Amino acid sequence: GGEHPRTTPDLTNLYSPPNEEPEDIVKPAPAAIKADAILDRYIQALGGAQKFAAITSFVAKGTSLGYGLESEKNPVEIYAKSPNQRATYSHTPAGDSITIFDGRNGWIAGPQIAGPNLKVPVLTVAGSEVDGARFDAEMSFPGRVKQLAKTWRAGAPTEIGDNEVNVVQGTTDGGLLITLYFDSETGLLTRSVRYTNSPVGRIPVRVDYSDYRDVAGVKMPYKFTVTWLDGRENYELTEIQANAPEIG
Repeated sequence: GGEHPRTTPDLTNLYSPPNEEPEDIVKPAPAAIKADAILDRYIQALGGAQKFAAITSFVAKGTSLGYGLESEKNPVEIYAKSPNQRATYSHTPAGDSITIFDGRNGWIAGPQIAGPNLKVPVLTVAGSEVDGARFDAEMSFPGRVKQLAKTWRAGAPTEIGDNEVNVVQGTTDGGLLITLYFDSETGLLTRSVRYTNSPVGRIPVRVDYSDYRDVAGVKMPYKFTVTWLDGRENYELTEIQANAPEIG
């Protein structure tokens, strides 16, 4: 019955009791903290651009847990190389589930694609999902966050849970709309949402970050939850090794 019906699905409503999410397009707020100031504070909260520049790769290990009654924790490994290469291996009882972005192209493979007792195919990521995969890989090295979009705008502060967050939104060179939410007290990233276009509206993918710990002089999240339209994955890392020799 609204005058302007929303076309972007509400991820919160899919996985928890209804709770209205903010509009996908952030309106500039003249009285808000400037976007550059929010992003600069984030980089400093991480440990500073200079320290982050010294980390050119990392290997992370931990577990992942999907959404649903039958989900169980599975071992997971993440390999990342600056500025935008990332591979994730989740070792499930049915076989490995793999996502890879090499800086230009992306692939996914896993038993959930082929079904039980079938040969696991490798599928190429296509269309706007390539820009999404690139953004996910680039966010592995957030010291370069200001370069992800040509221009940024700050919206009015809002809340995630009981915490006030500052909101910054921009558009990548590939046309990907991205919104970042930063804790107003710590300056650290609490949530990112990226939107890809489709014939029925924008499709969101959300990542919630927590449990920041020191890794080689910079703070990195040891817990993060990825939520999309037909799934949710909770990651809990146990170790992160910076500049791991096996990936250069």
